[in-house]
Amino acid sequence: MSNKQNGEIGEKEIVKLVPCPNCKKELMQLPANYPLYDVQCTGCSFRAQIKTINSKPKDTILGAGWEIMDKVLK
Repeated sequence: MSNKQNGEIGEKEIVKLVPCPNCKKELMQLPANYPLYDVQCTGCSFRAQIKTINSKPKDTILGAGWEIMDKVLK
């Protein structure tokens, strides 16, 4: 299975199982190639990037855009 397929499956599973951590409403997938984020809350401005892997748990998340996020947050 390709990384793109894994990512799509991971995003769908998060939307199905996890409520917004801020307001507890549903999350929705953002369009493919949306910059920085994969899911968004349907009720508030919360957005998140979803990362999926096919390996044992690790201390780091490969490919996560923290450097970009750090600049955006400043």
